[in-house]
Parts: sequence; C-alpha cells; structure tokens
Amino acid sequence: MRPLAVNLGSSSSTDALSLSRFGFVHSQLFRQHFQQLLESHPSKAKCPTLLKQQRTGETQHSPSIFQPAQAVTYLITDFFVEPHRGLEHFYNVQRESKIWWMRYSSNPSRYAIVPQAELEKPAGCQAIDIRASFGTAGDVTVEQLSLVQLPAESEDFQLPDARTGAPQLPAVIRSVIELEPACCALLLDGCDHGREARSLLLNRVLAPYQCAIAGIQKTEKIRSVDLQDLCAHVTDVLLRARLRLQQEGYALAANAKQLTQQLETYDRLGVPYALLLDEQQTLSNGLLQLRSRDTQLAETVHISDIPDYLLNIFRDY
Repeated sequence: MRPLAVNLGSSSSTDALSLSRFGFVHSQLFRQHFQQLLESHPSKAKCPTLLKQQRTGETQHSPSIFQPAQAVTYLITDFFVEPHRGLEHFYNVQRESKIWWMRYSSNPSRYAIVPQAELEKPAGCQAIDIRASFGTAGDVTVEQLSLVQLPAESEDFQLPDARTGAPQLPAVIRSVIELEPACCALLLDGCDHGREARSLLLNRVLAPYQCAIAGIQKTEKIRSVDLQDLCAHVTDVLLRARLRLQQEGYALAANAKQLTQQLETYDRLGVPYALLLDEQQTLSNGLLQLRSRDTQLAETVHISDIPDYLLNIFRDY
C-alpha cells in the first residue's frame, strides 16, 4: 500500500471532531482530505490506499507518564481498505506497528498492544493502543489504532476497487502518533536499559550522531600533527559519505584515562560506533579499531574500508 500513499502535508486545526477516536469520519476536515485525494491524486484514489498528514492540536491526554502542556504534533495515517477485509487489515497493521516500535527499542518486550475495551464503540469499530511500559514509572501510549466503518449512506466516500474497479465504501484504519510523547518514550527507552554503563542506547538509525572519531596519541606531551591530519581526513571522508558526525569531528586522547572518558562521553550521547585511530598502528599500516557502543567490543578494520563498511551497517539494519 505504500506506493499508493498520498502525503497531505502539515496543518493546524482546532476541530476536536477531526481528532475524535471514531467520530473523525464525520468531520469536515476528513471530507476535505478525501476530496483532495479524488481531485489532486486521481490515480491513487483506489481501494486500498492511504492518506498521511501532520497536524498540530491539543493533546488527547491518553494514558502516559508524559503530559504535554502545549499543543502537540500528530502524525496521522488513514488506511482505506476493502470493507470485507477491514478486521484482517486492522490486525495486520497493529502487528506491523508493534514490530516497528520493538525494532527500534533497546528492550522490545516493553511494548504491548492494549485493547480499548472501555471505549464506547459504534458498530463494527475497534480500537487498540500500543504502549511502552517503564515499570513503576508508568506507561506511554506511542500509537493509537482505530478501525472505523463509514456510514452506509456515505456515497461520497466510495472508491473503486483496485483490482475489479467496482465502487465500494471502504473501511478506515486510522493510526495516530503524538510525536512529542513518542520521541520522549524513545529517549527514555534508550536510558532504561538496566546496564551499569551510563549509555544512551538509541537505535543506530535514530542516533543523532552515527559515528565518532578518537585519535590515540603515542606520547602525552607532544600532539602529533600526522595523527591530527589523519583524523581530519577520516572526518572528511565520512561526511562526504553523508554519515552524521559531531560538529567538532574528532577528539585526541593523550592517555588511556582520557580515551576512556571520551568513550564514556560518546556512549552518553548515544553514538553507536567510535573509530579509534592509534598513532603508532594506524599511521604505519592503516588499521584502526571500530568500537561498538552496545557490546563495548572493537573490531579491526582497514581505513580504506571504513566508509562502505559503516554505510552497509546502517543500510542493512
């Protein structure tokens, strides 16, 4: 369904009905977006299809240890699916969404699907929350999923079947993510790992900095110009490969204590990999150490292989 997606961009709205768990299908904004699909994207106005939008509005105050004091940003996705397969698609979407959150977590078991049995639901409607549990601190709702049946008299919302072309009234599966609480949950997830090390275990794809560079000097008193030049060169190569690095690029360590402190700083910043360039070894044979934040282990890699090696790590994840 992703190739059929239509991105409607960003907007702000004070219409509470458009953010209602089940009543959004009766809102004027939902109708406007559907008409925009028909008029501006006729080739994608088929069933199944989906609409994406970003909206600013008041928080819905879902169960969460984070309660924003200001308006939040909603990422909303509406899946229009065949009515007779609505429940099947709903189960598939909730499973895929949970897997997505688990994939980017340092502790996948904290995510759970929570049915919203206490909600008063119209006929044919379903609702679940995906929540991250942080023990005694509480839970964070990271995503809300709802299955809504359009009223039978809503002929304006009919879409042709993508295979047969027959017009039909689709079922709607809506995904709502409050971005600010969800981002806080991902950050808290990176801290709540139970390890002795003070590391921010952000997923390598989400980490602001993908790699750091530390040069290890042979002597404490004299700064090696050659080592500095090599660190600057590696920094430039990685930036050209479009890897995200800290603004200062690299740091030099004069002894083992300084190196340990520097690596601890990288771990607290959530940097998943650090390149260790030893003045004596790297300058003589081109070999360096690639240290992993998660395992605290290092592997030996030749300097000429580093850009492609790192890109493959991030590409294959």
